[in-house]
Amino acid sequence: MCGEETALLNSIEGKRGEVRTRPPYPAQQGLFNRPTVVNNVETLACVPWVVEHGGDAFAKLGDRRRATAASWYARQCLQPAGPYEVECGTPLSKVIDELGQGFKKKVKKAPHIGGPLGGIVPMDAINALSIDFESFQKEGFLLGHASVLSIPEDFPMVEYLEHLFQFTAVESCGKCFPCRIGSKRGEELLNAARTKDQKIDRVLFNDLVETMEIGSLCALGGGLPLGVKNALQYFRNELDAYFIEQ
Repeated sequence: MCGEETALLNSIEGKRGEVRTRPPYPAQQGLFNRPTVVNNVETLACVPWVVEHGGDAFAKLGDRRRATAASWYARQCLQPAGPYEVECGTPLSKVIDELGQGFKKKVKKAPHIGGPLGGIVPMDAINALSIDFESFQKEGFLLGHASVLSIPEDFPMVEYLEHLFQFTAVESCGKCFPCRIGSKRGEELLNAARTKDQKIDRVLFNDLVETMEIGSLCALGGGLPLGVKNALQYFRNELDAYFIEQ
């Protein structure tokens, strides 16, 4: 819940771990109202290498657009699951086929890349992606923190989307309505469609997803819609049966 930087600052100050409205941004007014930079673990992990080898050497890593390395965490989907570190710009297919020695046989539906708020990537789109933010953005996905979670071929996509909404509802700090209410409503709609054969109004569902995307105060509610949109786009043959058109 306090993975969002301003919620973390509130927690450190002894307040409830809720996201803050911005502006002001933490770099302007953060911890105890002082300018604050909040770095993630991946950034801090690069510091010893930069100290040892220098900034110029670090700037030569990766492609010209992004001078850094990216950590890639593959859980339960590659043959030797675990963390890998590659330079930005490395083809995604190389990471999967060479470092990870390919997907396990049961992973034939899609990898979900970038955590619960990342993009759901169909298998035939993997060759178009490299480990950088730009290629993922161009293809309509999100690299995020570069983790990959497998969606097995026999796992229903509607149940997976329900799980994503459920995860967001549990993790929501509750401050903003789009995230707090929208995530629970999305979970209810998908559960009813899956277990009770109650069709979902597609216009209503699209409005719900759009409201979460543009109205949430942080990336939890605002990031969930990307994977949902990817699933609706690339897995229509599986999901259309749960929706009705107006």
